[in-house]
Amino acid sequence: MLSAVACSPNISTHGHRFDAAALARVEPGNSSQGDVMQLLGSPSALATFDDRTWYYISQRTEQHSFYFATVVSQDVVAIVFDDQGTVSAINRNGLDSALDIDPVDRETPTAGNELTVIEQFLGNIGRFNPPAEDE
Repeated sequence: MLSAVACSPNISTHGHRFDAAALARVEPGNSSQGDVMQLLGSPSALATFDDRTWYYISQRTEQHSFYFATVVSQDVVAIVFDDQGTVSAINRNGLDSALDIDPVDRETPTAGNELTVIEQFLGNIGRFNPPAEDE
């Protein structure tokens, strides 16, 4: 029994909890920003350069013992509003449309000297003493 408990995954859910019935009530061409706010609540994020796109994001992860957490489900709903604040489109994407992004490991060169720890320590001696007051 102890081994079965030790092998069970730690499940964690982050983000927006979707209500399928509430999302179905959001209609392109009819629903306003206020309607969406009332039905779904505040968005998880807004578009970076345009606040007319609202994102509702949900993610579920599992972690087995000491291994890294694995994303098992992800749902992103993007609601796009027109200039009058009416829903113009609803886009829904799951984990199947997510892309893995490899970070670039290059470093940005900086101007100046690269000092060792000892050089930094010796260079700072005397810098932090308060100036002597004239009497």
